[in-house]
Amino acid sequence: MFFQKKPSAIQLVKTVFLTIILVSTISGCSGKSSQGQSSGQTDKAQTSEEIEENNSNDGADDNSDDAPDNSVDDNANAEKVIYTRDEDYPKIITLPVEYFVASNGKKIAVSVSLPATDQGNIPNNSFPAILVQTGYNMSLMSPAAILGQGTLLGGADPYFIKRGYAMVTVDVIGTGISEGGWELLGQEEQNGYGDTIDWILQQSWSNGDIATSGASYMAITALFSAQQRPDAVKAVFAVVPLGDAQRGIVGTGGLINGVFMKTWMTLTQMLGTQNLLAKILHPQHGAQIDQSTMEHIDHIDSYYLPLVEDALIGAPYIRYDGIFWRTRSPIANINKITAPTFITGALHDIFQRDAPLLYEALQQNVDSRLAIYDSDHLMNILQASNGNDTLAPLMSLVLQWFDKHVKGIDSHTEDIPHVTQFVKNYKPKGSDSFSTTTAWPHPLAAPERWYLHGDMSLSQQAPVDAEETHIMQTPSFTEIEIGKSKGGQFLMFSVIPVDGTKCSISYRQWTLGGAGLALFPNECLFDNKDLELNALNYETELMPEDYYINGPIQADIWIESSVNEAVISVRIDEVSPDGETVTPLTNGLLAATSRAVDMERSRYLDGQMIQPYHYLTEDTTSAISPGEIIKMQIEIFPTSAIIRQGHRLRVSISPSNQAQGVMNYIQQDNALGGVTTIHNSPEFPSSIVLPIVPTNELN
Repeated sequence: MFFQKKPSAIQLVKTVFLTIILVSTISGCSGKSSQGQSSGQTDKAQTSEEIEENNSNDGADDNSDDAPDNSVDDNANAEKVIYTRDEDYPKIITLPVEYFVASNGKKIAVSVSLPATDQGNIPNNSFPAILVQTGYNMSLMSPAAILGQGTLLGGADPYFIKRGYAMVTVDVIGTGISEGGWELLGQEEQNGYGDTIDWILQQSWSNGDIATSGASYMAITALFSAQQRPDAVKAVFAVVPLGDAQRGIVGTGGLINGVFMKTWMTLTQMLGTQNLLAKILHPQHGAQIDQSTMEHIDHIDSYYLPLVEDALIGAPYIRYDGIFWRTRSPIANINKITAPTFITGALHDIFQRDAPLLYEALQQNVDSRLAIYDSDHLMNILQASNGNDTLAPLMSLVLQWFDKHVKGIDSHTEDIPHVTQFVKNYKPKGSDSFSTTTAWPHPLAAPERWYLHGDMSLSQQAPVDAEETHIMQTPSFTEIEIGKSKGGQFLMFSVIPVDGTKCSISYRQWTLGGAGLALFPNECLFDNKDLELNALNYETELMPEDYYINGPIQADIWIESSVNEAVISVRIDEVSPDGETVTPLTNGLLAATSRAVDMERSRYLDGQMIQPYHYLTEDTTSAISPGEIIKMQIEIFPTSAIIRQGHRLRVSISPSNQAQGVMNYIQQDNALGGVTTIHNSPEFPSSIVLPIVPTNELN
C-alpha cells in the first residue's frame, strides 16, 4: 500500500505540463475580441472596428429565432453583447508581495496590483478590488495574468486594472508561499478567505467593494469568499466551481473517486512546494518562503497519507456524509451569497453535476447566469474563452458582469441569457451548438421512461411477461499505492483502474482532462465502443426523429447479488446507424449499500423522480443479502444532448467504473467474487427516466 520512490522525470514533466496547459489553455485566444474600445451587439466575436461598423447598421441581425416562445421569456432569445470600454488608466503598478497574519496565526501571502498614471504613480483614488485566492501557487500562475487571464488564475491583469480595478491575488493557507498545511478547502483555509477580505477593506486604496472570481479551485474560493463576507462581496464570477464535494465528485454513489483525488492532491501538493521562482521574485521573503515550503512538505506525513489511508479503510468521517464533506461544499451555505453570481460548467467537467445545481440554488435569490460549455475541465475553458454564437468571449463577460454589479455601469447584463447550454449533436461538428432558455432545469422538460428488456432492447413499453435476465461478474479491484518521493518532498499517489476504464471518457474527465492532452489522443477517451464491448447494452430502434435530452437522468435498475455488495455503472450513449461510433453523453454510479434515497430532497418531474438524492450517511447504509432483489435508483449526471434521427439511444450497464469510483477495503471484502443479475420483468421493471424537451425549443 505505502511506497517510497523517486518521482520519475515523466511524472514531474506531466505535472508541470498540466500546469502549463491550465495556463495556456485558459489564455488561448481569449478575450482578444472583447478588448477593443467600444461595445456592440453581434452574432459572433468581432474586432472593435467591426463592432463599430455593426453599431452603425441599426436593425442588422442575422441571429433571429423563428421557434415559438411557448412561455419562455424574451431573455432566452436575447442577442449577444460583446462588451468592452475604454481604459481609465494608462499603466499598472504591482506592489511588493507582503504577508498578513490570519485569524489562526498563520501568515498569508498577498500580491496587489493597482492602476497607475503615465508617470507610473498610484492615483490618489480608491478602487474596487477583484480578488483571486489560489491553491495553485500565485507565482507559477503569474503568466496567466500576462496573457490576460488574471481574473481566472490570479495575478496582475492589465485589462481589468487599467479599467479601474485593483487586483489582489492570494496563496491560500497551506499553499504557495503562505504558511500552514493544505487540507482540501478545510475550515481554517476558508476562514482565511474572510481574513483576506478584512485585510483588503483596511487598505488605503480600497473603496470597500470587492468582486471574487476564478476558475476551478479559484472559482470555489470565490464562492466561499462570498459566503464568508457577503456584505463586502458585490459580484462573483465562478468558472467551473465545486458544489457538493461528496455527491458531485469525491464520493459519488458511496464510492471513492480515487482517480480524481490522486490527480488533485498530487497536483496541488507539488505546486505548493515549487517556490524557487517565488524566491527569485521576492528575495526579501526568502527565509519565510523556505519556512512555508517545509510546512507544506511536512503535511505529507501529518495529513495526506493518513487521510488517504482513512478513505481506503472506510473511516466514517470520509466515507459518509457529514461535517468533513459538508464543510468543503459551497452549496451547503449557498443561501449566504447575496452577490450577483455568474456560473459556468461543462458537459464532461469534474463539476458536471454541480454547476447547474449551484445556479438553480442561486437563481431564486440573486441575479445569476449559467453557461454550460462542451468538453472536460481544461478544454471547456478554451471554448469559453473564444466565445460562441450566443455568448461573448469570457473576459468580455467578466468585465460586463463586474462593471454592472461592482461599478454600477449600465453594461446591459440583462441581455445575457439566463441559461446557455452546449447541446451535443445539435449542429454539425465545428459549429456552435448552443441553445438558451430561462431557467435550469429546462422549464419545458417532461419525463419519458424507457424500459430495459431481456432481448437487450430499450423501449417505452413496460415488460408484460417474464424476460431473460443477464449477469455481470465483479471485476478485479483497482490497484492503489500511496507514499512519498524518495527525497520526501512530493506526495506519490497511484490509482490504476483494471476494468478497462483507464481508457474512457470517465478517465479523461476525472484526470481534469489531462488524459486527453496528446497530439493524437486515444479514440477510447472520446468513444465508448471498445469500453462497452463486454457491458450489457440496451438499445432503442433507430430514432424516427431527433430526441432532445436536457437535465438530470435517473436509472431504476433492479438487481440481485450473490454477495453483500455490488456496484452498478450506467452510461448513456448515442450509437451511430452502423454501430461503429458510440458517443458518450453522461453516466452514473452507485454502490448497493449506499442506495437509500432521501425522498424529500430528490427531484421530481411531473410526479416522477428524476434525480435521486442519496443520504450517504452511516445510519442509512442499506445491507444487501445474497439472492435479495433490490431497486437501485441511480443518479446520472445532467446533460444536454440530441439522439439524432437515424441513431440509437443506448443504456450501457456494467459492474464498475473505476475511473470514477473505487471501493474501500470493506466494500471490496463484501463484493469479492460477486455475480450481479439485472432483472427486467413486470414485477422488477428496470428502466431509465429522461427529461425530454421539444426540439423546436432549440434556438
